[in-house]
Amino acid sequence: MVIVAVDPNKKDLKLLVKYLRLTYIGCEVIMFSDPEDAAAYMQDNPIDVLFTEAAMRGMTGFGLQAAVEAVQPAVPTIIVSATDEFAGKALKSRVADYILKPITKAAVRDSLKKTKFGRF
Repeated sequence: MVIVAVDPNKKDLKLLVKYLRLTYIGCEVIMFSDPEDAAAYMQDNPIDVLFTEAAMRGMTGFGLQAAVEAVQPAVPTIIVSATDEFAGKALKSRVADYILKPITKAAVRDSLKKTKFGRF
């Protein structure tokens, strides 16, 4: 399984990647702090799940979700945010889950269970 994790906050990104690797042993996690770089990567590389911060400069997590869905429509997106400000928008944009920071291993595990990769 290939998971892309995107967060401009490098501390939060490293923690998310750590929990993903602990939760889904053997998965490949590709991390980006710039959403534009992540979008470019996903144009040519198949992925299984996208974890993205909601609020980012330039391209939001929802913009990134739309970019990946344009080329890989079946990829589930999990939005991560420090506030519940984007929860309503997340519900309307078909995200698999919404995680509030600070991220926990349990939240990552529970979010992955809501995707087609829920059995691990």
